[in-house]
Amino acid sequence: MSQLFDWSVSLAESAVPYEIDLAPDIVEAYLEGGEAREELFKQTDTSIAGGFGPGTGVALLPFILNGIAAASKWIFTLLSSEKTSNAVSVVKDIKELLMQGKREEAKKEVQQLSDTNPYDALKQIIDTLGFELRKSGIPDNEADLITFRVLVNLLENSEGTTVFIKHL
Repeated sequence: MSQLFDWSVSLAESAVPYEIDLAPDIVEAYLEGGEAREELFKQTDTSIAGGFGPGTGVALLPFILNGIAAASKWIFTLLSSEKTSNAVSVVKDIKELLMQGKREEAKKEVQQLSDTNPYDALKQIIDTLGFELRKSGIPDNEADLITFRVLVNLLENSEGTTVFIKHL
């Protein structure tokens, strides 16, 4: 469980730093499933993902975990590819464009990825993670940036990612 603890903290640190302290508990509840998982997604009419204040805060990490779970087969494909190191550099380049506010350039770069097995998997992961984050109600630009932060972390911490997916 130590590896999952470290992985959850690293994931939160890269994607949602204000949730670092809660990350191990969120991952544990998510993996437990049932009511524990459902509690992670409870929202009020006034709550917003990533928000603060009484009745307004909803953690984003559960939505990220949903995206990872939904994209798990593509994540395994990408992690098992010999081209994973190339994918990491591509993802970092796109993330950098997003951080500079160049969303359209980043979208074009994703669309230009070849349809070979690892890059097709990469596109599927991006779409799936982005979809889950948008479901939480956060804006497109923020969802894109978090998607790429998560993706870099998943690829750089592949052992922890694999352990998490196997626990699912």
